[in-house]
Amino acid sequence: MDKLGLRYDTYYQYAELTKALEDLASAYPELCQLGSIGQSWQGREVWYVALTNQVTGCHADKPAIYIDGNTHAGEVTGSMTALYTVDYLLKNYGQDEEVTWLLDNRTFYVVPRVNPDGAELYLTTPYMLRSSVRPWPYADVSGMPGLYAEDIDGDGYIVQMRVRDDLKGEWKVSKRDARIMVPRLMDDREGPFYRLYTEGLVEDYEGEPFAVRPTPWGLDLNRNYPSQWNPQIRGGGDYPASEPEVKNVVDFILAHKNIGALEALHTAGGIFFRSPYTYSEAEMNQEDLQLLCTIARRGTDLTGYPDVPSTGGIFAATIVDWAYENCGIPGFTPELWDLAGRAGVKVDWLRRQPVTPAEAEERELKLLQWNDRELSGQGFFCWRKFRHPQLGEVELGGWNPKFVRQNPPHKFLEQECHKMCRFLLQHATALPQVAIEEARVEQQAPGIYKVSVLAANHGFLPTYLCNKGREIKAMREDRLVLELPSGAELLLGKPETEIGWLQGFWNGQRAYGGPAQSAKRCDYVVRAAEGGKLTVKLVSQKGGVVQTELVLK
Repeated sequence: MDKLGLRYDTYYQYAELTKALEDLASAYPELCQLGSIGQSWQGREVWYVALTNQVTGCHADKPAIYIDGNTHAGEVTGSMTALYTVDYLLKNYGQDEEVTWLLDNRTFYVVPRVNPDGAELYLTTPYMLRSSVRPWPYADVSGMPGLYAEDIDGDGYIVQMRVRDDLKGEWKVSKRDARIMVPRLMDDREGPFYRLYTEGLVEDYEGEPFAVRPTPWGLDLNRNYPSQWNPQIRGGGDYPASEPEVKNVVDFILAHKNIGALEALHTAGGIFFRSPYTYSEAEMNQEDLQLLCTIARRGTDLTGYPDVPSTGGIFAATIVDWAYENCGIPGFTPELWDLAGRAGVKVDWLRRQPVTPAEAEERELKLLQWNDRELSGQGFFCWRKFRHPQLGEVELGGWNPKFVRQNPPHKFLEQECHKMCRFLLQHATALPQVAIEEARVEQQAPGIYKVSVLAANHGFLPTYLCNKGREIKAMREDRLVLELPSGAELLLGKPETEIGWLQGFWNGQRAYGGPAQSAKRCDYVVRAAEGGKLTVKLVSQKGGVVQTELVLK
């Protein structure tokens, strides 16, 4: 716990998160500005903070990274990691050299909880949901027949429900661990056998068979972005950016032209999802692909999470897809919390091949052994008999769905926050960083001066970020702006000169092409009175704004 009382062994509800952000903004006014990017469907403010040292420049004039969390209701690790990152940057400014440099030279726009309505329902009820709380695609499902999720025993969780059925049961108890359910083999004749359902009740129950009722919350906010959207996308909404939570984010990013990197924090799996999303890696610009892999490799170094392409139509209309395809901003979707990895289970994310029943049983056994060792067995609710009001005797049990499967158990949360925070800071260092390396004046004749300016990029990324950004002209070319003293006349050059884009040192690391073209010189001739002051400003949408003053003498 720090001096503000912030804790990272719990998951904050909306009021707690709001107070934490207000306290941070109040404690560090020179570094942290609190605002709202808009309201949720239920009218909650969606908070953001702009972090930078305001003494060294306005947040809009520095290269920026955008970080958000909790787009999906139950993925509350993302919001706590975003909050932890804000807290870490603020309390370490002036103490840690890297943090101090970052806040002096970068801007962090952080939206800890994109979807406050969904997260509040998730944190205060037994229900699981992926979306916002706006009913969709049905206005009301309450009268529809079928099984619906409900905490029927009142323990605060909705787990699994197994019903014995020796004739039609698809599952049986593992001989290796009685907590594990394994598929019934084709030649299994002697039970007991079970059918597995979610814990719940059945509307209009008249015996078997019964359907599963649709969820009232069918939206998926991370399928509602205006990139490759189509009506068939599961959970995609009525039209692109139809949901206020998504429109808030889109409008914010479009309004902040200095954003050059994006991180959308999700759970779970322990991977870095990245472009391409709707086509194969072979179809992607190969230099952009290598760039993303290079950044992700640094993330793997710091977190152990592998880099995984998100190729497949089901990943269309996501924020990272939209940011790259429509804004030219390279970004990632880190899926935090690697339960399998913690338990020593290796997952081949690149092949994503289905596992055999024997492999699935072995994985589950390792997970339970980890649970017994690290959580004293508390992460799995052992099967227990319950008298169901409709189905008779059933058994309830299974993993803690919220704080083991989807999010880390409370005691592991801070570890997860910290290692991802380290990568978020490293990603911010990759942004372009323009500088005026040289600005000199030479008198050519009485009242006539030659001004020579060398503009440069000291950053890893070019000022066009990636080839996609240059291709779609997502940002203006860098430009030099001269502000002349009163009465002065520009004889050679223009008051505002577009100089193209400046490459970063990443470009010089490519196999071919030689050193990066990361600097450009511009010369001007000015007629002015001696002693006049001239301002040279280098403006780059993604690389920042810098200026210097020259005395004509």
